Amino acid sequence: MLRTTDDAEPMGRREQNKIDTRRAIADAAFDLARSVGPGAFTADQIAERAGVSRRTFFNYFHSAEDALTVRMDGFLELALGVFGSMPAGEPLFESIIRAFSETTRMEGLSQHGELFRMADTNPELLRAQLHSWERAEVLIAEALRRRLGSVTGDLYLTALVGSVLSCTKAAMRDWAATTAEDAEDSGEQLEARILAALTMLRDGFSEPVASGAPSTARATHASPGQSV
Repeated sequence: MLRTTDDAEPMGRREQNKIDTRRAIADAAFDLARSVGPGAFTADQIAERAGVSRRTFFNYFHSAEDALTVRMDGFLELALGVFGSMPAGEPLFESIIRAFSETTRMEGLSQHGELFRMADTNPELLRAQLHSWERAEVLIAEALRRRLGSVTGDLYLTALVGSVLSCTKAAMRDWAATTAEDAEDSGEQLEARILAALTMLRDGFSEPVASGAPSTARATHASPGQSV
């Protein structure tokens, strides 16, 4: 049976309620991780803080670590949506860099950086993050396939996606090793490092980059027109 407009509205509200519930659980998990540390709380404690039942928690997540890594999945989904709106004729890496930069304007990176740093001391969270990276690899490859067409070889796609993710991880590791945990601009510093690493990849790592590279990433990105 076809649904009328009036029938569709409750469905829209239900979907929004699901999104809100998922976000509330993820926020509760992050707050607990920040206050007591990853691995020091249970799914029951997350559910209590989020104001939902234990059953509801497990309707959305398999574990406490799952609830923490959903932020990365959400950021990726947003970034891929932005990437999909880029002009098809624009050089590929300009679209990748621009999509990342525009996404960070909508959702900062400070919390993502905190979770990346937390994983250094928690094997379960690290394992969950690795699964997120694996999911990201598949989704990014699909987005690139849509952009480049079916004639693009699997080797090209695999190498490209692997390179993009490796540069991102390298930037995050550098950020975690050199940026103070209480730095007010930690999110901006992380963004600058990732943009710098992606710019190096775009330019083929033609020359060694000076230690001040993160601050030059935005300037490099500001001059489009270079191809892959």
